[in-house]
Amino acid sequence: MTEKEDFLKNEKVRIGKLYSTKKHGKGFSNKDEFVKWFENTIKAQDFKCYYCDTSIFDICSLINQDELKTRKIGYGTRGPNLEVDRKINSNGYTKENCVLSCYYCNNDKSYILDSEVYKKYFGKNRKKYFEYLKNKK
Repeated sequence: MTEKEDFLKNEKVRIGKLYSTKKHGKGFSNKDEFVKWFENTIKAQDFKCYYCDTSIFDICSLINQDELKTRKIGYGTRGPNLEVDRKINSNGYTKENCVLSCYYCNNDKSYILDSEVYKKYFGKNRKKYFEYLKNKK
């Protein structure tokens, strides 16, 4: 099994546990549809954050090297996974309105910035910062 296949297998289980009819029901009729959307989207994005275009594998490597900090939450840790983010916060969780982003971009973008504005003005710089961390000696 390749690194991507192994990662995806674990992520599909994690995402399935996150599905909520109340939260995701408007755009995803059931858990299986949500998981399938996730699988298709992570492959389409080549396992990279929508905003900064950084591979989740590079992010995990930076976390493992203590170059990036994670955040513990009730059901796990934020940082080593791509997260489902709404491009337009008021439009809810639908296939057309969701992308996968790294925790760092998702947390930074929050509910304040439009997704395309964030991607254009902040995503490129976040990628540069991650590259700097990756290449520093």
